[in-house]
Amino acid sequence: MLAACLRMPEPDNTADQAAQLVQNGDKFSQQGYYDEAIDEYTAAIELDPTLANAYLGRGQAYCFEGRGLRAVPDYSKAIELDPGSIDAYYGRGWAHLLNRAYNAAISDFTKVIGIDPALVGAYNGRGWAYINNAQWLFESYNHLFTLFESHSDLATAFIGRGWLYVKQTQWELAVIPDLTTAMMQEPDPAEAYFNVGFAHAKKAQWAHAIADYEAAIAINPKLDWSRFNKSWASGMKANWDPVILDYSKIIELTTAQAPPSAGSGSIPTEEEEWDMAVDNYNKAMQLSKDPALIQKAEEAIKLIDEMRQDINR
Repeated sequence: MLAACLRMPEPDNTADQAAQLVQNGDKFSQQGYYDEAIDEYTAAIELDPTLANAYLGRGQAYCFEGRGLRAVPDYSKAIELDPGSIDAYYGRGWAHLLNRAYNAAISDFTKVIGIDPALVGAYNGRGWAYINNAQWLFESYNHLFTLFESHSDLATAFIGRGWLYVKQTQWELAVIPDLTTAMMQEPDPAEAYFNVGFAHAKKAQWAHAIADYEAAIAINPKLDWSRFNKSWASGMKANWDPVILDYSKIIELTTAQAPPSAGSGSIPTEEEEWDMAVDNYNKAMQLSKDPALIQKAEEAIKLIDEMRQDINR
């Protein structure tokens, strides 16, 4: 009886069990068994709801499955439990990209870069967010310009030849991002050069549109829509500057050299933008071992040459 009264309580092994479940989840995730990993992380959370690593691991597994909507709450919980977790901000940035929440992705990757300016993947993620955001902003105006184009008497004033060049040359990006792959692989400097080239080509197109609107305003200063479109086109052109900066940073970090587009800081002319686009496409082809990327770079250079010839006629 006395021995029973003196018996020590059994130790609580909950924390150890939860930690073991997280380790199990990590192993499954590394092997690509994401459903099994999610089960292990979920079991760990049930044992210890304050375990930040369990939410982080489950968020990563959801991301690798392309389930960004499920991943964001887990990353957010991991940040709540561990506000200094760079991995949680980084992972949530990719999850936001999967969800097409580009501004939220940009915010998270910017936070990561502020903590670790040498993390190449964060520049890659933010670069893709900037690219997709710029494309989305452009597409969101299409219904307006479709309306303008249906009235021939308004087309010149409201759209102009410059706008038509911008609209008709929405060529495909070299590497449409497979975000789940991008999360697991280091950025390729050849792809970075390609995307810098793509951004310069976009800036050249918008520069031409701006010049077209300026010409329309010079002919008729009362064209308020041309003034609006010039301002709008200037904003769309500026959307590509962050893309150039982030992919240039990737090139700097991965190759220890400045990209061909690095200049004196002066505002490039339309012709200089075209030249820088071609330079970067050529550099991408020199570095790349991917036949698909090389082919698309060649196609982009050919298209740029055709466009420049048309513009200069």
